[in-house]
Amino acid sequence: MNMHYTSKKFKLFEPEVALDNKLTYLRNVLEAFPLEIDKEDTELYLQSLIKLVAYAKLFSREDPLPLVAAHLALGLVYVVKKSYWKQGEHHSSEAVVHAENMLTSKDQINTLIESYYLMSYCRFKLGKTGEALEAATAARNCIEELGYLGHKPSYPDLEYKIAVLAAWCSPSRLQLLQESLECRGPPDKTAYIHLMIAQNYRDNDNIKDAVKSAKQALDSANQFGDIAMQADATRYLAECYLDSPGHGCVEEGLLLFRKSIALYTTHFSGLDLSTLSTHDLLISALIKLEMYDEAVEELKAVKEAKILKFGEFSKQMADFYKQLGSLFLIQSKTKEALSVFKSSLAILNVIQTKPNSVTTSIRNTIESLEANKTEKPAFKFYSKVN
Repeated sequence: MNMHYTSKKFKLFEPEVALDNKLTYLRNVLEAFPLEIDKEDTELYLQSLIKLVAYAKLFSREDPLPLVAAHLALGLVYVVKKSYWKQGEHHSSEAVVHAENMLTSKDQINTLIESYYLMSYCRFKLGKTGEALEAATAARNCIEELGYLGHKPSYPDLEYKIAVLAAWCSPSRLQLLQESLECRGPPDKTAYIHLMIAQNYRDNDNIKDAVKSAKQALDSANQFGDIAMQADATRYLAECYLDSPGHGCVEEGLLLFRKSIALYTTHFSGLDLSTLSTHDLLISALIKLEMYDEAVEELKAVKEAKILKFGEFSKQMADFYKQLGSLFLIQSKTKEALSVFKSSLAILNVIQTKPNSVTTSIRNTIESLEANKTEKPAFKFYSKVN
């Protein structure tokens, strides 16, 4: 499941202009969320929102809603722009704590619903299925409370997404998802359900039905021109094909991976996490198929994008060089392997406070190669991509 948001532009927080009427300013700043911000401004907005949370705390007794909204906004940026699920869970939880005692207006209840939804989504991504279901259920209870006041959630598909998330976390997952597909959702959201049903089938090793549902998701996404969902469905269909033993499935799966990369690049950018993670999935597939030359070329092709996204001295780049070194060893390119293993070790020596088993293994491999003991260390150095 992915969490794609669009909304009005978020106003950058500037505390110095709020001297005369601070609360009014805070409310105006937080008038629009979920957020749509330019990718290159993510860090700027994060720092601004962190300041905004601290600033809103000063007035939380007079009006807690700005603090709630600030926590929610910060959590959304962490989740939507950086896939930081723990930070998203923390700030949505803080939003809930401050919002639970102010259920007196439509806007306040809507804010609590969105906070519970973000909390549920983050817990789902963190593997806390039971806690995710609890948060989704709380969100649905708030929606019911909103209905008693004669209102609906602020965002038309939010009730639907919460119902789907609750279904996914339920022990009766498949049945509830199929009911959601048949009864609850707007037509342009059926791709989302089909894709989740495909995931359920694949989790239970039913690849045939997973492929069928993934194709239905892709057809629905194509019908409504949802490029993000087209990319998601195409990528998932590629994974299903590579799980299939049928003739021609491997070639089709690799082709679909490349197509999904193109879609993500078009809709987001070449530096977006969705784009880079799909490159990683393609590389892992090539390795699994023992297509080592192609895997090396794919790694080299994505190198600059990873440096721009994560920085040269990052865990991601250490893993990159480690994986490339293992491939070079398989190709009996000892000199090239030695060079990139040293690059990986150099990065780890900078970013780690103390050596661990990975650092020790890479150092041992380097020493072995330098001593001309060139036995291949097989796949133990591969950075498995989820």
